[in-house]
Amino acid sequence: MTKISKIMIALAASTFSVSAQAAVEFVPPSDPVGQVFTTNANDAYNTGRGVVFIPTAAFALTSVGLFQNLTNITLNYTLALAPNATGNVGGGAVLRSGSAAFTTMGLEFAEFAVAPLTLAAGTAYHLNFSFSGNSNQNFFFDQRGAQPYSQAGFSGIDGTQNNNTANFVLPRIQLNGNVAAVPEPASWALMIVGFGLVGGAVRARHNRTLATA
Repeated sequence: MTKISKIMIALAASTFSVSAQAAVEFVPPSDPVGQVFTTNANDAYNTGRGVVFIPTAAFALTSVGLFQNLTNITLNYTLALAPNATGNVGGGAVLRSGSAAFTTMGLEFAEFAVAPLTLAAGTAYHLNFSFSGNSNQNFFFDQRGAQPYSQAGFSGIDGTQNNNTANFVLPRIQLNGNVAAVPEPASWALMIVGFGLVGGAVRARHNRTLATA
């Protein structure tokens, strides 16, 4: 293999990486810090609390998490298509679901692994969490003034309670997965240099051929 071939293979490997691991948290600009709203209470999780959102680019989901403080509480989740982006967002086809008993070390993410699922750009999804019994601490963001809102990679973000966006808080929720990656300008510059090297090599070989003909 020539030196130029090795250079081009390295350029291709560095330039055409198609995904990057990402952890996404929905944090409204109205309240970037959040707080514990209630202690030793269910705070309507028995009716379900969650988030509706619309990816602006395809997102390959691998896990979901809820920031909670639980002691031997069975937590349930469902991820479904949302028939609406606001108002009543329940009743759509369930794509993934699960339940597990959690005892956390204070406030931390209670996480569920998700069978591979690609969330489509422009489609509304509803991620809902529920449990019976009381949480030690219920953490929320105050969404008043940013209802709904957008952040990098997502739009139409709104907290839900009982499958409805008519509430003002948003649980701290995390998505983990892969997002599409766009080659950086520096990578494109390297590609151009690489193509120039190949072109130069071809011309040099052609000249040597003419000289020996």
